[in-house]
Amino acid sequence: MVIMKDHALMIQKLYGKGEVDVSSYSEKERETLWQLELAGLVRLAGIDEYELTFAGTMLAEILGGLVDSGKLESPEKWDDSFRWVGSEVISMIRYSRQAQSRVRGRVAQELEKRGFAQGGSLTPEAEALSDVYNASHPRLVITKELAEYIKQMPPGPGEKGRLPAGPDKLLQLEAMRLIAFSVPTSDIYALTGLGQQIRMALKKGAATFMDVVIDESILELIARAMRGDMLSDSEKEILMVRGFMGMSEEILPAGEHLYLAYLIYRKGVYTKIPTFHVDKLEIELMDVIDLLWQKYEQNPEIFPILKQIKKYVEDNWEYKDYDVALALFNLEAFELITSREHRKGSGRYLVYDITPYGREVMEGRTAGDINSEAVKAITITRLEFAAPNVEWYELAREEGLVSDAYPTKAGIMYARLATDVKKRPLITKLEAKLLARIPFTRGLFVNEELIEPYFKGEEKEALLGLQKLEAKGLVNLLPTGVVVLTTAGQYMKRALSGTPTGLATPVTPLVIRLLEAVREVGSLYVKEHKVRIKPENWKYIEKAVGVDPDTFNKILVLAREAKFILTNSLSEAGQYLLKAVDEINKKEHQWIDVLVEV
Repeated sequence: MVIMKDHALMIQKLYGKGEVDVSSYSEKERETLWQLELAGLVRLAGIDEYELTFAGTMLAEILGGLVDSGKLESPEKWDDSFRWVGSEVISMIRYSRQAQSRVRGRVAQELEKRGFAQGGSLTPEAEALSDVYNASHPRLVITKELAEYIKQMPPGPGEKGRLPAGPDKLLQLEAMRLIAFSVPTSDIYALTGLGQQIRMALKKGAATFMDVVIDESILELIARAMRGDMLSDSEKEILMVRGFMGMSEEILPAGEHLYLAYLIYRKGVYTKIPTFHVDKLEIELMDVIDLLWQKYEQNPEIFPILKQIKKYVEDNWEYKDYDVALALFNLEAFELITSREHRKGSGRYLVYDITPYGREVMEGRTAGDINSEAVKAITITRLEFAAPNVEWYELAREEGLVSDAYPTKAGIMYARLATDVKKRPLITKLEAKLLARIPFTRGLFVNEELIEPYFKGEEKEALLGLQKLEAKGLVNLLPTGVVVLTTAGQYMKRALSGTPTGLATPVTPLVIRLLEAVREVGSLYVKEHKVRIKPENWKYIEKAVGVDPDTFNKILVLAREAKFILTNSLSEAGQYLLKAVDEINKKEHQWIDVLVEV
């Protein structure tokens, strides 16, 4: 949805007049009508007749009310480049609603000039605009001219100046929610999740010589074909001539992307912003694990237990006081390594193996750390109408995840890992404190309401802790500087509510493995909100966890200290911890990676 001067004037022209004859309208006016139709704000009522939709009528009333109250100038006085409503405005309002409709700084200024904020809060008109956005149902019509434009544009994220010339084409894309711009002032663009999959369908072989390449009816056809429904010969021909179905009636790569576009368009948009965080030294620690396993082949006395990994770091690294144990937990939390029991003679030890995901990270490493906000600069674009802010985009460029308005191979890899890995989060004492300070149902402005009042002297560590919590799926750091708990974060906060504050790491990947095993082996007692374990079943739980006896006992002690396990039962807190882990790893639609072209 995008409303500029011409759109606003057209809405005023149609408001309250029912079906309007547009046969005498100029080509420019008809293009404006087409953009409003694509946005779901007007509809064709007859031959050369248009009328406002319900959403369009609501928008006309908001516009009229703002003008009449003096909060907004009349559209006739707007500059031609003024964006009264656009993806960045919708995003600013959406994010501000998560902070009890409070606005600050540049966001407040941009919303105030549009009549959507006053006195540090959203106005009723901003709330009404959200209703308009939700009530409008954009169309999806890709003409051959628009298809060629989409094929030649970089998918983003990138600077707005990287876009090819064609203002009408951009307005059509934004009307259909195929492209979004950053808050607060549209400096960065990106194709949305729907836009990216449409683009890939076009890039992977869709034919673009017919007047309409893709529309809603063609989406329905590809969905029926994917479900195995019977298609008529004429319906098959529609898909075949466009390059979505082969002569043997197989779905071609372009059709696979088009089907994912269908899922987003019809079944629901992506709502999660998966991200990832791993620092350079953690990746180098995987090199140490790999090296020790190589030495093991020549000398069975050498293998990667904590003691030997620490010794190698102390002997060979510049950072002698590096917290190896914490780094190993972090790596296991993102499924880059896994721990297991290793037997040597009568000895039983905890060793570490590099997972296939860990191998990918080692082979695809960049020059430095991988920050959660840099990865999020790519994954946020999958949402319905969102783009990364300038700071995230610049960070992604610095870390080698974005280049020339395309995700790099490393960027695509980390974006995929953010979704694919099974996360069993590590929660440190600092991260638990951060979760405790963030309210269940509203957001906080990160600096003024969280860091400055509660984390004096450890501001840098607290900000990094928030980024790691976001990578673990427990909080969202919004482009407006607000932090909110995710659903998983709410569960984790409840799980930790009774945990003693002195524990250095109340939650570790191994504690989660223990609780998962208890849930698997135990019996649920609904009235008591507990999962009970028969004493004789602890041996099965120990086997399921798969670690050495000494490590198992340490995990069990920690789980009891953290109140996740009682004498012979999984507590309600432990169940909330598992709910958090389940929610973190809940999958949305399949995502097919965009093609790397640079």
